[in-house]
Amino acid sequence: MHIEQLRYLVEIARTGSISAAALNLHVSQSAISKSLLRLEHHLCLPLFNRLQTGVAPTETGKRFIEKANEILEKMQEFDELIEECSGSANNKISLACVPLFTPILSESLELLMKNNPQSQIDITEKKSKEIMQDVMHHAIHIGFMVVNPDLMSERDLKYDVLLESDMYVCVNKSTPLANRERLYPEDLLNLSLISYNCNMVDWLNFYFNDDSFQYSLVTNNLDYIKRKVSQDSVISIIPELIISNHNFLANGDIVAVPLLLNDQPFKMQVASVRLKKHTLSRIARDLLQNVKLSLRTTD
Repeated sequence: MHIEQLRYLVEIARTGSISAAALNLHVSQSAISKSLLRLEHHLCLPLFNRLQTGVAPTETGKRFIEKANEILEKMQEFDELIEECSGSANNKISLACVPLFTPILSESLELLMKNNPQSQIDITEKKSKEIMQDVMHHAIHIGFMVVNPDLMSERDLKYDVLLESDMYVCVNKSTPLANRERLYPEDLLNLSLISYNCNMVDWLNFYFNDDSFQYSLVTNNLDYIKRKVSQDSVISIIPELIISNHNFLANGDIVAVPLLLNDQPFKMQVASVRLKKHTLSRIARDLLQNVKLSLRTTD
């Protein structure tokens, strides 16, 4: 058995298609088909069921695919160790992050650069849907984005939820809404809403109709949002993460009321995102470990 056969096996399972696997691995379809047949003949076991729409792993095939993945990951770690010992390791990493997660990520990046002074880190702030596209097109190694239904249904991406934050409706203390113990989306219809950046608008639109809210303004300026809510009748839907980190309630002019959906707290999740078929480099794995450690210490 050769390493190439393991790569073929994993890619066929990931795509559910021999032709798609051949295209992704830049080899001929006949080469992959023959390799798979030789492997199955050697094992005297079918690894895939052939379907009209493609292929699907057999129960035995699933076990082989799982082990093949483990072997390929260990091979990459071994190659990285060789590069590290020879001084030729690639210490460059490209990232993208939604703005609300940047303060949390920055601390982990500082620690990473301290422990890896030769590293080169490229990071940009983007919208969640742009981050998804960048990961899928190999433009970045890791993205940090707000979880949405598109991400949950994307079979080529692996995501790991890093934190959850309850959503609140920030209102002026003198408005009737300030006296409510909880609010529902239907309570906010026809109200003027000022939103924190396009990420929040896109995320809300995943759960509600696009015309549910009247966005009077979309801005990245949190001080302006606080001023407008405290002085006018506009409202803002803000995650608790931002409310606590930016002292939204400090002067007492703003009240934060929990937002519920189906009688449950409406939560926003932030996750790390990467390609399933891509094994992360050591420096990328170190960064994710730093982020998780940072979040645990702040709980």
